[in-house]
Amino acid sequence: MKKQLLFGTALLAAVTAYSQKNEGKIRPSGTINMVQKIASKFAIEPTEATTTAKQNTNPVANVTNPVAEPQQASTNVSATNIGWKLLTGSMNVYGMLVSGSQPLQYNDNVNAVSFIHRKSASYTAAPTSNSGAIIAEISTNWGATWDSTCIWSNGTNLGRYPSGAIYNPTGNTNIANAYVVGSGPVTGGSGWLGNWYASKQLGAGNYNATASATANAQQFISNAGPYPANSGKVDFSRISFVTTDDGKVHLTGGIYGDANGTTAAAQLYRGAALVKGTYNAGVFVWTNDSIIPNTIVAGAGNKVVSSEAQMAWNEAGTVGYVVFMGAAATATGSNKNYQPIVYKSTNSGTTWALLNGIDFNANCAAPIKNHLAAVYNSTVTNALVEPQVNLGEGWDIVVDANNKLHIAATLIGGSSPHNDSLGYAYTFTTSINPNDGYQWAHTPGERPYLYDFYGDGTTAWSYRTVDSLSSEGPSSDPAAPATAGFADNQWDNTGSGGAKIESDSRIQLSRTPDGQYITYSWSESDSTVTNGGKKWNNLPNIKTRCLNATTDLLSSTEINVSKVAVGQGTNNPNVANRATLFYISATTSSATVGVTTDIKTPLTVTNSNPYSQLTNNTTWYSTNTLSYSSFILPTKGLINNTCIIGVKENSLNEAQNSLIFPNPTKNNATLAIDVKENTTVTVSIYNLVGALVKTITVNATIGANTINLDLTNLTSGIYMTNVKVGSATSTKKLIIE
Repeated sequence: MKKQLLFGTALLAAVTAYSQKNEGKIRPSGTINMVQKIASKFAIEPTEATTTAKQNTNPVANVTNPVAEPQQASTNVSATNIGWKLLTGSMNVYGMLVSGSQPLQYNDNVNAVSFIHRKSASYTAAPTSNSGAIIAEISTNWGATWDSTCIWSNGTNLGRYPSGAIYNPTGNTNIANAYVVGSGPVTGGSGWLGNWYASKQLGAGNYNATASATANAQQFISNAGPYPANSGKVDFSRISFVTTDDGKVHLTGGIYGDANGTTAAAQLYRGAALVKGTYNAGVFVWTNDSIIPNTIVAGAGNKVVSSEAQMAWNEAGTVGYVVFMGAAATATGSNKNYQPIVYKSTNSGTTWALLNGIDFNANCAAPIKNHLAAVYNSTVTNALVEPQVNLGEGWDIVVDANNKLHIAATLIGGSSPHNDSLGYAYTFTTSINPNDGYQWAHTPGERPYLYDFYGDGTTAWSYRTVDSLSSEGPSSDPAAPATAGFADNQWDNTGSGGAKIESDSRIQLSRTPDGQYITYSWSESDSTVTNGGKKWNNLPNIKTRCLNATTDLLSSTEINVSKVAVGQGTNNPNVANRATLFYISATTSSATVGVTTDIKTPLTVTNSNPYSQLTNNTTWYSTNTLSYSSFILPTKGLINNTCIIGVKENSLNEAQNSLIFPNPTKNNATLAIDVKENTTVTVSIYNLVGALVKTITVNATIGANTINLDLTNLTSGIYMTNVKVGSATSTKKLIIE
């Protein structure tokens, strides 16, 4: 069965009305149910896989790569050193489907890495050997060696979808006094019964295949009650697992009428359970609070909100955020779709306050909406309204050194404003392979862009454009149209109803312990080597970039972590072009700053060869020393009602806060800039040898200005543009395709 993200099913979009509002853009060819696509990540085993799981005894021998791709040349001078090694196996792949579950964690207080997973097919756990035992892998030397220990083993309540971390008592630096702690949902072989919570003290004598016999070290809590004191109903307790320096464990679960969805009315998702673990005499006391967001309600009574809220905390555990993706009850226009609904606590979770949302109706959001398709207004014949901003492929959150929240996500335009059709988006065919229907048109300005929206609720939300993605996830649903990439998805179809595994961008964020540096990570495929040049993410590799949150500068270095450049490590054929299900630790090492900024970054990749859902899947590990250079001012601005793009907290000048989009582009681009008074704006474009190739001068008026940049006479390549306003200047990179 599938645990669906719930919403209405009416589809009122009419792509034939797509005309003047989107003149010059690719015409959409159909629609896609984005919410249903995301929901496919939450599938469970079609059967209890105890008897069908097989050990993959030689995961290296039979590796095949659909395309012979040479190792890339090194594009940056850095100390990056990457290698991948075998870590462990798991009964099947399902525990790795959800990128927000965070089974991989680094604890800086005891300098140790942990990875929590379901047992492998050959592992015998105690006291009750079963397929639902949960194992913790622990390393105190950044993955050079590992110890394993069983933390949950119950023959009746079988553990699934594990999350976990190392809990360190306040002030302790000895790992023997620390604990590994984890949680996840429980099944009895069919259906969901509740959640497991487990803990075990670390130290040489405790690395064994027997779960702790200490009272309350293993706790099963039913989702049907009775509930512990100061607790209520929790379903799927597995998301955003983290430990904080105040001695607490935090994570989120969902609140459903019935997690098994036996009746349409009973399975409605209502909100998030905020789960807290408090250490007490060697074990943990688990309590929870709840947040029920006020959202638009579709015709069938479904709240227009995704069923996986995420949580993030500062290192101290004093400032936290909870984020839903949904349509607030008061949302209108471009804001009426699956967007961040943000709550904040400044008192360690005692109380939570709803923050003002990101206002995509504001004029200064135009650079973002320019990349999205406009929506057809079904109530007015052939009328088009501003694009609805809709969550794209995945998202993640993190808190930086200034206690600001960062929300990383791709966006896609909604196709209908009707309450029952929120979550639907247009699809496109391309000249590259016109028989495929994509969520993005994959042309300059109309491809997936990774954004970082950040703020703390006291000022306007800011944003930066982190990168563009060259691929998107192929469909996992056998009922999807043949043009949705299902045939290009390399996983087998042994999932529920013949489903495959999602291979989307799996956007994840990580930070240094002090929150000064943030690492963005995602998965994408190089479409120059995919079959037929298709844009499906079927040869996935992990990409990373880094932000200095203190200076607000983004490194121009993009690192391919799973298919490394010459001189930066050795490629593992099990990982290169096969990084389908990866995790990055929520916390990295501290940064070493010199010629480059170097950060040890734990990552895992889980897969099988051939790709098989029900066989023993293998996890590969790397603690990569990732090195970043050239920290520059990224494309960014503010989103608020006053529409002053880029007037930042550090008072950057008008030229610095201008924006060129789309970028990359072909024949034309737009410079968006706000000026405080009537003035002259000069744009000078230089090639990479420094020769001036074009100058554009316009008279800008006070407020927001959009300036057309005619690039028709420029050849494909990389250029530098110098924007001058008065005595202030800023240099930006421009790519012409």
